Amino acid sequence: MGQGVLRVYQEDWFPFQNLPRALRAFTEATGIRTELVWDTVGVGTIEHMFDEMIQSFESDAPRYDLICSDEVILREMAKRGRAVDLAARMRRDGITLGDVTESSRHAVTIGDQVLGLPCVNVSSMVLYRRDLLDRYGFPVPQNWTELRDIAGTLQAAVRRDEDREFYGFETRGAAGGGHAVWTIGSFIGSHGASWLNEHGELEPIGDGHHAAFDTYLRLLREVSPPDQGDISFVEMRRDFASGRVGMIMDVGMEYAHVLANIPELADKAGVAMVPAGPTGRAPNLYCPPYAIPIGSDMKDEAWELAKYLSSPRQQLEDGTRSNAVEAASLSVLYSSEFDHHFRADLLATVRASRAVAKEERPFDMGIAASEVIGDAAHAALVDGHSTDELLQRIESGLRELSGG
Repeated sequence: MGQGVLRVYQEDWFPFQNLPRALRAFTEATGIRTELVWDTVGVGTIEHMFDEMIQSFESDAPRYDLICSDEVILREMAKRGRAVDLAARMRRDGITLGDVTESSRHAVTIGDQVLGLPCVNVSSMVLYRRDLLDRYGFPVPQNWTELRDIAGTLQAAVRRDEDREFYGFETRGAAGGGHAVWTIGSFIGSHGASWLNEHGELEPIGDGHHAAFDTYLRLLREVSPPDQGDISFVEMRRDFASGRVGMIMDVGMEYAHVLANIPELADKAGVAMVPAGPTGRAPNLYCPPYAIPIGSDMKDEAWELAKYLSSPRQQLEDGTRSNAVEAASLSVLYSSEFDHHFRADLLATVRASRAVAKEERPFDMGIAASEVIGDAAHAALVDGHSTDELLQRIESGLRELSGG
């Protein structure tokens, strides 16, 4: 417990690098003392971060009073009565969810309960080597077929002309619910498939699931590196910067970091929306909100800080100081300050993606369900499983979790 010091837990990810400054300003304004606890392990062993979140919600004497929580974990904890319902405090203080998308509101509410205040909305986009596409006269791929064809032709051309290791495309393929499943959501959604129906019940595996994974496996097996099964965003950023790969699919926050900090690479790169499938584009949404564990003995103080950190004023400062382009607040995302600060192609892609981004995970089945999907996809990449084998493993795992 904080013993009079409000303890904040956050992943040490570059979009949150303005957080220490924000906490100092909050303390100066309110007199409430704070302590920031970074998760220095971060991605690569993201399950450690998930465990820290879960333990704080489950504990009657949690280590942390305010957590920017994975929303799937948060929903599971809220259903068990382990997260503070913010609805009454919001009504009292005139706080609404009117400045975020409907998908974000859905992610942080269960019925009349409000589980947290959104701070970021992250979705997949394509970062591509514009100089290479221009050199060979290739357009930016607009659908999955074009992506595979252009990536394959580009891969062959660069290998021929530069006589080096080069691959057309990379995305997440590492095991775990925090990795591959975020990529997979964009494939699933764009093929008209879903894991759960509107009542939160498992959807039968159908043609859309088969088509999505056929597309996913064929693409990664034909134009991606042999270590695709080990790749998360850390490796993607490394491979794109080194010139090993021509196109990657990850989140705009990562691209803002690359474009701001590697100017020689930024001059060669462009940003575009995820490719379309038969039912359109479906950038998968990740929108962790600030939430309060039920066991915190500083709930009122944590609420004041949650309001402060999720406010448009603070999101605007965070966005411009830390290149956190995917701010949850729509008024911030569409602000003139963002127009002046971020590259036009990056900002336009973030805005266009926000309009259609949605959650495509087994949303109300807990983080273990996401791990079932991510681990099955990883195994297919590593061990050569067919689409049928992959989907059988997913279906079996999800039904076991649902008790069906």
